[in-house]
Amino acid sequence: MSFPFIAALGWRAVFNEYVSTKTFNVGNLGMTEDGSFWRLAKAGGAMTNAHRGVINANRHLTGVTGDSAETALNSAIAAGDTSMVIDDATNARAADYWKGGYTADPRAAGEGPHYIWKSDAENSDKYTIHVGGDFALANASGNTVHAYPSPYGDIRAANARYPSGNEQFAGAIPFGAITSGKYFWLKVKGPNWFGVTSTWPGAAAEDRLCTFHTDGSIEMADESYNGGKSNQIAGYLMYSGDYGDVMLMMNMW
Repeated sequence: MSFPFIAALGWRAVFNEYVSTKTFNVGNLGMTEDGSFWRLAKAGGAMTNAHRGVINANRHLTGVTGDSAETALNSAIAAGDTSMVIDDATNARAADYWKGGYTADPRAAGEGPHYIWKSDAENSDKYTIHVGGDFALANASGNTVHAYPSPYGDIRAANARYPSGNEQFAGAIPFGAITSGKYFWLKVKGPNWFGVTSTWPGAAAEDRLCTFHTDGSIEMADESYNGGKSNQIAGYLMYSGDYGDVMLMMNMW
C-alpha cells in the first residue's frame, strides 16, 4: 500500500482527531485548504496551551555526553549496504525508535543525511538502522556516526521536560488539549496566534520578525538576538497597523 507524500486534511482532522493508532507515518506532511502545512506527530506528554510553540523532546542517545546523536558503528559498513548497526548501552529502545529520522557520517569526506525508514529493537545493546538508499562509502567498525530520531516523534510543551533552551521548536497546536501518547497533526507553516513575552510585534515600525522564547511564547527578533542569543525563528507578523499583534505567518518545516 502506498501513501501520499502530502495528505489533504479537513479541519476536523487537524482540530478534533487525536488517535492512538496512526494512519500515516510520523512526520507525514498534510495540508489544509488555506495552504497551511501540518506534520503527523506523537505527543510525548500532555499539552494544553494552544498559544505556545511546542518542542521536539527527543534526546537521541541519552547518557552520551551532551545528549547528542553521536554513537559508534558496531560493525563495518560496505558501499552498497542499506543498514548500519550502532551501539547504545544507555537505553532499551523499542523497534522503530529512529524511524522517520536521519543518519549522518561526520567524516570530512562523509555522506548523509540518509532517511531512516525502519529501526530494529535492541539486541544486546545494539540497534540495526535501515536507511532509504545505499550507503555510497565504506565506513569502519568503531567510527563515529550520528543517528537522529524523527523530529516529530516526541512532542511536548516547552519547558515541560528540559527547561534548558537547547530544544528544537517543532510547531504549534492551535486547538485544545492533547493526551500523552496520542497522534495528532502539528502545525508547522501558516497563520498562527501566539502568546508574547516581549514587545508586541508591530507596535513599532520595522518590528515584524519573531523568534521563540524558551517557554514557547514569542519575542521580537531584535530582543532575542541582543545579549548573544540566536533563538529559533517563529515567523513574521501577517497584518499591518501600529498597535501590535501576534498573528504570525509561522515559517517552519
